[in-house]
Amino acid sequence: MAGSPPHLSVVVPTYNERENVAVLVPRILGALHDIECEVIVVDDASPDGTADAVRELARADGRVRLLAREGKLGLSSAAFAGAEAARGAYVCVMDGDLSHDPMELPQMLAVAQEGAHVVIGSRFAPGGMLVNVAFTRRVVSVVANLAARALNGLGVRDVLSGFALCERRVLTEAPTRYSARGFKFLLEVLATQRQLTVREWPIAFRDRRKGSSKATLREGYELAALCARLTAWRVRRRLRRGRTWN
Repeated sequence: MAGSPPHLSVVVPTYNERENVAVLVPRILGALHDIECEVIVVDDASPDGTADAVRELARADGRVRLLAREGKLGLSSAAFAGAEAARGAYVCVMDGDLSHDPMELPQMLAVAQEGAHVVIGSRFAPGGMLVNVAFTRRVVSVVANLAARALNGLGVRDVLSGFALCERRVLTEAPTRYSARGFKFLLEVLATQRQLTVREWPIAFRDRRKGSSKATLREGYELAALCARLTAWRVRRRLRRGRTWN
């Protein structure tokens, strides 16, 4: 692609988000109007024509790119694939359902440029909130987040956020990709790269307006399995280090 490389690559994983992505992508570009950027939509063969909608946007603006995949391969794997395809020094992953406000992007990028390796769009940091989210879903979000933090020994308030901006290498050089079939890429990054400087940026998380939620009971089991795999990975690393020191 001609021209100077973008400073920020925004990766948007999608599955059946045709209506939402047509609104979201222009909002991202508008929020980043004075920042060199690109938007990479990673679509998992959406049957609703999401990929076609992105192609139309790409024809109108060269900063929009489509990474079309041949099956439903998972949000986390889409985040990793988008980072691999990105040209920016920084990558931000955000949901395609309008639950994350693109107007937060410039501030999150500024925090990263001040020295943070990862900036989390946090629902639970002071000033963060859940908007129009059903009570049951609020409880599930809080409990799952607390459990994931405790099981992985993490002090960050929102380890399950789907809105995170980081140096590109944080994703491309991640030591594991256990979360690929699920959607907890951030938890995996934080649990396996503890040397990173992490900051939380408070956001208002809004429930989706169109389409149906991807959350299922199965994802609770997947979260538990991911935590178990991450724990086993850390134990193996410690044992290898112990043998090396001896």
